Amino acid sequence: MTAVWGPPGVIGGAVLRGAGCATGVLLLVHPTGTVLWSLIGCWLLYQAGTALGTAALAPAARARDRAARIRLLRAVQRLDTAPGHRDPGPLRHHLYAAAGVAIRWEPKPGAAVAALAHLTDTLLTLTSLCAALAVVDPALAIGPGLCAALALALVVRPRRLRAEGTGRAGWDARHRETRIVAVLIGVLAGGAALVPALAAARRPDAAVGLCSAAVLLARFLYGLTAVDLTAVRHRRVTRRHLRAVERAAAPDCEGPGGTAAGLIVVPARPSRLGFADLAENVHLGALGPDDSVRERLPHTVRLCHLEELAQSLPHGWRTVSSAEFSGGVDLDEETWRRIAAARVSALVELGAAEVLLPGEPDPFLAAVLADWSSRTGVRVRVSAGPDGATPEGVARDGAVPDGAAS
Repeated sequence: MTAVWGPPGVIGGAVLRGAGCATGVLLLVHPTGTVLWSLIGCWLLYQAGTALGTAALAPAARARDRAARIRLLRAVQRLDTAPGHRDPGPLRHHLYAAAGVAIRWEPKPGAAVAALAHLTDTLLTLTSLCAALAVVDPALAIGPGLCAALALALVVRPRRLRAEGTGRAGWDARHRETRIVAVLIGVLAGGAALVPALAAARRPDAAVGLCSAAVLLARFLYGLTAVDLTAVRHRRVTRRHLRAVERAAAPDCEGPGGTAAGLIVVPARPSRLGFADLAENVHLGALGPDDSVRERLPHTVRLCHLEELAQSLPHGWRTVSSAEFSGGVDLDEETWRRIAAARVSALVELGAAEVLLPGEPDPFLAAVLADWSSRTGVRVRVSAGPDGATPEGVARDGAVPDGAAS
């Protein structure tokens, strides 16, 4: 459904809108006895394009947001659970910037889809109108075409967007820069409309159509001022940060659940993702976008009492894990320990066969490991070190640590 109502639907809606406008202008330039019914048909075509574009935009934006979140979650999972685990401290800046896809004062990747869709729709409509003017007189399309090209250059002109400028201050600064651009585009819109308006004075037989073209050109050309490509530039910066995190995660030789060769390295300090909801904090991107935790990880849900935890939260599994975000709640230490244990259980249930611990596990994790060891014979190794577990420093092999089953 997303493939149908995503970008193809947005482009199809823009084509229908442009065709409706251009056909209406040509009908008014060369009126016939049935021009009224033909104009009604053009209006219906335009409205159909608007409805199609609106219906296609939301699924495309949601798909882009979801894809960015899954990439970030999987990168965090690899950082946390892969052999050679490294402290994410040096990557904290990149992680925060990449997590900006969920911070409410920064645009999500889906906002870039809306901006690009508006730009595509406007350009296709302007192109259709210029083509209609070229049918009447090729010279009439030159002026509006140049004005449209200059306006487009003002909108998409390259601007430096440093990685440090992804916060609220950077967003506001770039928003202020667009004010002068709006004035210049307004002047260009007036110039584009002036050409067919002057031509209408010389051609009374086509005056209605040419005046209509002038009004539509001014309307759609000035509409470029509403195309804010700041969201697109923010998305590019976020992608650069995300690639930096993914490179650091070194996703080589992945095995079940995103771990290397089926090995889970439990970090000494598990990540607490405040922008993610309960379900995402448990599986960290190990599940697909449409997978349910309850259906794919039934034993983990029962073992860690996750269903009871979800029922205690205001939005269930979709409750965001930080009060910083709308609808989110702050979780206590006990809940975070249970989530950390559930992450390990989820990866084991998805197929991992070996667990490497940084030291003696807490009671939640110990109970989880004891259950899986008795059920499936999962191999547990323990390594004590100042920075967490490393495969080279194994202290105890082949069993859950003493007291873990209690």
